[in-house]
Amino acid sequence: MPTAPEPLRRDAPMRAIAFMLTGAVSFATMNALARAMRHLPWPMLGFSRALLGLVFALAIARARGASLAIVDRRRMWQRSLAGTTSMLCTFYALTHMPLADATALLNTTPLWIAALAWIALRETISPRVLTALAVAFAGVLLVERPGLSGGGFAGLVALGAGCAGALAMINLRRLSGETPEAVVVHFSATAAAILGALSLRWFVAHGAPPSLGWRDAAGVLAMGATATLGQLAITRAYALDKAARVGAAGWIQVVIALAIDAVVFGRRPEGTVLAGIALLLGSGALLVDDARRAQRALQV
Repeated sequence: MPTAPEPLRRDAPMRAIAFMLTGAVSFATMNALARAMRHLPWPMLGFSRALLGLVFALAIARARGASLAIVDRRRMWQRSLAGTTSMLCTFYALTHMPLADATALLNTTPLWIAALAWIALRETISPRVLTALAVAFAGVLLVERPGLSGGGFAGLVALGAGCAGALAMINLRRLSGETPEAVVVHFSATAAAILGALSLRWFVAHGAPPSLGWRDAAGVLAMGATATLGQLAITRAYALDKAARVGAAGWIQVVIALAIDAVVFGRRPEGTVLAGIALLLGSGALLVDDARRAQRALQV
C-alpha cells in the first residue's frame, strides 16, 4: 500500500548539502553522457532522459511504497513546466557547447535562486551564503573567460536553463505535502510529453536518426538512471534546507565537468580556469561552514 504523503520541509542543512552533492555528481555524469552522444538529435536525448526518468521513478516509488498524490496541483505544474523548460535548454546547450562551458552557465541557477528565494519565499540569506555566491560567480567568470565569447546563442540558452531551473527549485521549495517520488514522476511525465512532441517534429523535418548501437543504448540507459538519482537527491535537498544555500552547493558540478572535459574529451584547463576552480572550491567551503553553523543553532 502506498504511504500517506508526508511533509518534505525540514531544517537539516548538512543532510541537504550531502543530498545536493549526490545530485551534483549524478547530473555531472548525465551531462557528460549527453555531450558524448551529441551525434544524436538533442530533442531525442532529452525525451529519452525524461522517459527513462519516469520509468525509473515509478519503479522506485512502487518499491518504496511511496505515495504519488499531489497536494498542490498549481505549484506542481509550475515546477514541472519550469523544469521541462530547463531540461529542453540544457540538452540543446550540452550538444552545442563544450561540457565545462555549458555546465558553468547551467549552474547559474543558484544566483537566480538567491534573488527569487528572497522575493518569493521571504527566506533570509546569511552573509556567508551571499559571500559564497559572489565568490562562486567570480569563479565561473574565470572558468568561462577563455571560451565564453564563442558560446553565442547556445550560451544564452544555457543561461535560460539556469533561470528556468531556479523557478523550478523555488516552486519545489514551496511544495509541502508531496513525496520526492511524486514530484519526480509528475515532472518526468510532463517533460516526456513535451520533448516527445519536439522529437516527433524533428523527425518530420529531418528524417529518422541513425539506428542506435549498443554503446548509444547503454549510454541512454545510464543517462536516465543517473538523472533519476540526481533528481531524487536534489528534490530531497531542497526540502531539507534554504533554497539559496542548497542551490549554491551545485557549483561543484562545474569542477566535476572540468575534470571530465580534461580526462575524457582532452580539453585542458588554462591558468584562469584553475583560478576559477579554486574560487568555486572556496565557495563550497563557505557553504559547508554556513550549514554547520545553522545545524548547531538548531540543536541548541
